[in-house]
Amino acid sequence: MSDHNDAVGMSGLGEWTPGAQEAERFREDVYLRIMATAETMARILDGRAETVLSNLRKAAADGTLHEDREAVEMEAVLDSVEHSRFTYNWAHVMLTARVLDALKTWSEHLIDLRPKRKQSCKGEIPKLRAEFADRFKIDFSKCPSDDSFLEGMVLARNKIVHNGAMAWEASSSPDARVEGTDEWSPWKCDRDFATRFPEYIDGANRITVPEKLFKTNVERTMAFVTWVGERLDSFVQLLTKPSEGCSPS
Repeated sequence: MSDHNDAVGMSGLGEWTPGAQEAERFREDVYLRIMATAETMARILDGRAETVLSNLRKAAADGTLHEDREAVEMEAVLDSVEHSRFTYNWAHVMLTARVLDALKTWSEHLIDLRPKRKQSCKGEIPKLRAEFADRFKIDFSKCPSDDSFLEGMVLARNKIVHNGAMAWEASSSPDARVEGTDEWSPWKCDRDFATRFPEYIDGANRITVPEKLFKTNVERTMAFVTWVGERLDSFVQLLTKPSEGCSPS
């Protein structure tokens, strides 16, 4: 790592800023790939549904709308709505994966500067939160955009990928029984998740990420990644330029 920093300095390319570099890659991936793809698909699906509804309204006005045709056409509209739901659920999975990838990329790139130590926390976000606080003195909770939304994103992602996008409660051992409690069953709603993150659950106990929630998460993750990146660069510069300050303990 020191060789890399020396090479950067001698080449005249300026300081090594892994935080800013990864934040910029994150921005490009989110806006130019994930968000652009989701919005394009949504426009196609909305346009398809509106065309069908427009034809139905015209047929009704002309008195040529038959019950069988209406049922078939409405099925097509509902299909477009369901595909739109799938599109934004997919975009949520991609966005969540990209946030985690940014944090893990920073973690790996700075191994030589500050080695990892095993964290006892469970869950991806708690582990990363503890690691960044320990290795880089970055407290996620101090981010102006907050960091509590990240756990909800990860849990919703997990249910989309592993639970068929249903808000089922999780159980690593469905056969396990605790005296005095109800039996576990995959169709029971995850009450803890529903209480903490109700914005992800629709009326059918399905994980549904509406367009508005997805875009809110885009802005929150962008602010979070940018904020972490800035603090990471400050930490790196402090370590690689000890003459200008004291190295963090």
